[in-house]
Amino acid sequence: MNRKRKDDWFSGEDWNIDDIFNNLDGEFQKMRKQMDSLMRDALEGNNLDNDSSNPFVFGFSVKTGPDGFPVFEDFGNTRMKPFGKKGEKPTVDTRREPLTDINETDDQIAITVELPGVNKEDIDINVMEDKVEVNVKTESRKYFKSIDLTSVVETESSKATYKNGILDLVLTKKESDKPKGTKVKVD
Repeated sequence: MNRKRKDDWFSGEDWNIDDIFNNLDGEFQKMRKQMDSLMRDALEGNNLDNDSSNPFVFGFSVKTGPDGFPVFEDFGNTRMKPFGKKGEKPTVDTRREPLTDINETDDQIAITVELPGVNKEDIDINVMEDKVEVNVKTESRKYFKSIDLTSVVETESSKATYKNGILDLVLTKKESDKPKGTKVKVD
């Protein structure tokens, strides 16, 4: 995720905590307008992409990234960019994007995905060296999440457990080929 934008809260030297909350309040107002528009369109039958049996799900989580900057992650089946361009219309997918949490250590990446209402046999996990895809497609529930990894992992070492609607996936990072060199003494 590229956090450097021209309106980045932290990009200037003269920022303070009030700037963050004033900007955040404006973002929440934009998000509410988008949700109001989505609900109005749904009630008027203007969302042709969605059949009436699928709910509208949208949420987000906020946490502090490893660099100390806030990280916003959305989830649900409503594709709207609450922090995106003004006037963009939200779209509804039949698949939900589940809430996901990623924790990384020096040698592992642990991913937790909330998948309520499904059996472990319904979960399809595809681990690539730099990406993980979680897909569930049942009669009553459809989930999809694509996760770009920050480190290359050993795909064969992946371990997954599923209990009480929570999928835990542990990936082992590949040993990095650190460049070899010689220390040079400065005279």
